[in-house]
Amino acid sequence: MKKIKFSLPLLALAGVIMLFSSCSKNSATHIPKDAFAVMVVDGSEFTKFSDPEFIQENPEFKDAMKEIEKESKKAAELVEKVMKDPDATGILLTEKSYAFAVMDKENVIFGVILPINKKKLEENLDMIADEFKLPVSTFIKEKNDIKYMEPESGIIFGWNKDVIMLVVNEASDDNFALLEKYMNLKEKESIMSDKDFKKFHKNCKAFNIWISSNVINQIDLQKESIKEFEKLTGIELAGNYGHIYLDIQKDEITYTSTLKFNKSIQNLDKKKLLENAEEIAELFEPLLDELDIFGDRHYNDDEFEDSEYDEEYPEMTDEELEALFKEYEDQLEEIE
Repeated sequence: MKKIKFSLPLLALAGVIMLFSSCSKNSATHIPKDAFAVMVVDGSEFTKFSDPEFIQENPEFKDAMKEIEKESKKAAELVEKVMKDPDATGILLTEKSYAFAVMDKENVIFGVILPINKKKLEENLDMIADEFKLPVSTFIKEKNDIKYMEPESGIIFGWNKDVIMLVVNEASDDNFALLEKYMNLKEKESIMSDKDFKKFHKNCKAFNIWISSNVINQIDLQKESIKEFEKLTGIELAGNYGHIYLDIQKDEITYTSTLKFNKSIQNLDKKKLLENAEEIAELFEPLLDELDIFGDRHYNDDEFEDSEYDEEYPEMTDEELEALFKEYEDQLEEIE
């Protein structure tokens, strides 16, 4: 068998390839494809404006550092490292972080995902536990290569070799199965299988939000009313998207929002809407009553007339209104 010789340059090249391969891991693949809202924060954009020296010269920061140093020199050293390198804790804040929401019947599940350097993160956790005599290990469980904690019912956070993840699901007392599922999603099971999200993700700036109306297919409430509304209007409620981008630069902040409508809305049948207007209005009446958007308090005409609103904004006669406009005109002429 022919032996393969490993030269130093070849090993260095392999190391560089591995480094870039690991950095290119997309944490969005841990977001389930049925998520209806996703927030993306690109930490690399915010590091452009960080000024460690300004913070380090702050008197309050200096006092806090003295207190930390009294307790632990190693912890103080870690804080100093973080000032120079935001990724020093092992949580990679200079990469993209995500938050998402998923509708599960009548319940909403929330998740937060941050990429990590597992080795560095665990070293720092062990150091902090040792330095401050914290029994961290007694709260951390491990199963199937996932370390996790459940601080209270409905909340779990844990990490694997790629990400640290928080999941909030108040409908369940044991969320490990859900955490494990999200951490092991295949790309076709993740939000990256959605063509619209993929396009949105490619254009992300410093702060970004993606919203999908596909959540309508996951809502158990008012399903019959939704179907009837679609039938009466010819509008498909699913398949619409919203993109929000916030690009932050030193000299300006640019806000961009886009609404993308499906063909049923693009080719809206106005005649059908007019023909079914009465039935559509009737359809919304019980829904508005159920939502009770005005709360438990409903005003009748007599109550409204006696309200504080009338005292602050009394009704004006036509003559009084005309005099008021004349006064404004005179003031404007004096200014000119």
